[in-house]
Amino acid sequence: SLIIPVDGYEGYVQAREDVSARYFSSIANLPSVPFDWFTEPREADTFRIVFQGGSTAAGWPYYFSADMADVLEWHLNASHPEASFEVLNTAMAAVNSYTLLDLSEEIIALEPDAVMIYAGHNEYYGALGVGSSQRMGSSPAVINLYLALRPYRTVQLLQQTISAIVGLFASEPDDSASGRTLMQDMVGEQRIPNESDLFEEGLDQFRFNMNVLLARYADAGIPVYIGTLAANERDQPPFQSGSGASTTEQGQSDSSVPSTEEIDEEIRTAGAEVAAGRDEDALLRMDALLDRTPLYAGAHFVRARALENLGRVDEARTAYRAAKDNDELRFRAPEELNVIIRELASEHGATVVETQQALADASPNGLIGSDMMLEHLHPTIAGYRVLGGAFYMALAGNQFGADRGLRWAWDQAMLQTARHSPVSVIDSLAGAYRVQQLMGSWPFQPIGSRFSQIDTLMPGTLAGNLGLRLFQDDVPRIEALDAFRSAATQAGDLRTAEVNLQAVIQSYPMVAGPHVALAKIRMQQGRLEEAESLARTELAIGDQAEAFQVLGTLLLNRQRIDDAIPNLEKAVSMNPNDLRARYNLAGAYALRQRWSDARVQAEAILARNPNAQDARRLLNSLPEDS
Repeated sequence: SLIIPVDGYEGYVQAREDVSARYFSSIANLPSVPFDWFTEPREADTFRIVFQGGSTAAGWPYYFSADMADVLEWHLNASHPEASFEVLNTAMAAVNSYTLLDLSEEIIALEPDAVMIYAGHNEYYGALGVGSSQRMGSSPAVINLYLALRPYRTVQLLQQTISAIVGLFASEPDDSASGRTLMQDMVGEQRIPNESDLFEEGLDQFRFNMNVLLARYADAGIPVYIGTLAANERDQPPFQSGSGASTTEQGQSDSSVPSTEEIDEEIRTAGAEVAAGRDEDALLRMDALLDRTPLYAGAHFVRARALENLGRVDEARTAYRAAKDNDELRFRAPEELNVIIRELASEHGATVVETQQALADASPNGLIGSDMMLEHLHPTIAGYRVLGGAFYMALAGNQFGADRGLRWAWDQAMLQTARHSPVSVIDSLAGAYRVQQLMGSWPFQPIGSRFSQIDTLMPGTLAGNLGLRLFQDDVPRIEALDAFRSAATQAGDLRTAEVNLQAVIQSYPMVAGPHVALAKIRMQQGRLEEAESLARTELAIGDQAEAFQVLGTLLLNRQRIDDAIPNLEKAVSMNPNDLRARYNLAGAYALRQRWSDARVQAEAILARNPNAQDARRLLNSLPEDS
């Protein structure tokens, strides 16, 4: 099932990490679902939002605090500290609309207040897609029937038997050595030309599944927010241009179409002209070539670069998108999918989130490139913050939750502040290693290339070591974050310690310790109300001496003496050697003229540390009991 209990934490559930096993029959390294906890049964005053999608929605390569679900949650908590939000991410790499539809009934059972969708890039090569190695045919109705029957053991046995038989006759791919990526494993058809039958089947597959999905959520009364699809248009050349060859209806070669060799030579020449600043010449050359072979992606890309250099930005954007749309290796969604998204959203009352435009607005000249994208389509950390912010703005525009008391009194300055969501350098480095691994293999390198050794980032540093170990799965993430936080605290680097604690709290909200550690930093920063809230959250998880001590100290400093005393008493009873708690308790007793009680605490401190001068001065100042 999609949802399982969190081991050791009663009342909390999470998405099952290996739920992707439903969709992959012959993939060794299954993609996993991001780690999010939420309450079950759901608390009445909590707003619950569920994300669906592929690897971008999952937050690859960073995951955790960088993914758009966590960014959205950060925005919501920053703007509505009085409310409670749970944002559950069910996205995973290499899946498409079949998976979204298959999970929808279980998501409806969670009773979300909204569903967020960012999906479409995997429509061709995602599990069960029309161009995938995991394909089962081209009929969405039949494939969805199979998924519906998949829980039955007879169907599972049949599927496993077929896979075993096929495996007897399948040859191992030439490049199956270590370093082979999921991206490689999922491709069945490397060439899917624009307007081809397979291209159209992909569009039909997306339209069919998303139509059913949006209708299902509409019938359940669940609002849907669906993002438009964005990719690296400016800085990712097409992976696979068309062959350039053409034949007549009689099967004869069409002499009006240049050969592949001629096309590639023209593109190389135009590229050299662009490099030499002769953009007008390159543009004329590419215009002439595209008149003869209009679907050749590489020609559109060089033409786009020439147009951009000439300052014709709007035309350049159109040309860059033409290059992306005619790329026959379908890792980036064609613009036709955005058209379908808008049509279906209008039909079913869903809200379109203009995520593509948001990324363009944040990019130089409005051209989405390496400022926002790591490679062909996965965002940078800044890009993920823009995506999460776009979903947040869509909720605000719809006055989400207003019927339950949410008030959207936010401004642009607050939104900018909220965009600084906490991403640990440990997660950032692990993500950088994942990008290195991806781009060291096909299709970024020639097929058959072996993934080379990772280039060590930040060598000789604790961060570099922990980031590499996290990438290699040699250390649990929570341990890596805590080790880095501890080192930063000892070095007096409170900002780094703060970010790592925030990252832990967001991912593991019911783990004891991080809330009170962050509360102590907030006390040093003078942010006492936040510190008190964090200490109380820690105590809601379970009694902890340090949390009682911090809360009692905060209350004492705010002159809430009668509230401070029982918290400090609890801290002392749980940890008699906490001299700070004893000293504060002695002071609180003295303020209430409980001289004898104050004397007991001061003497207990001096018995443990005779050099405690503050305690000695307090003891000497106490009058005798009347």
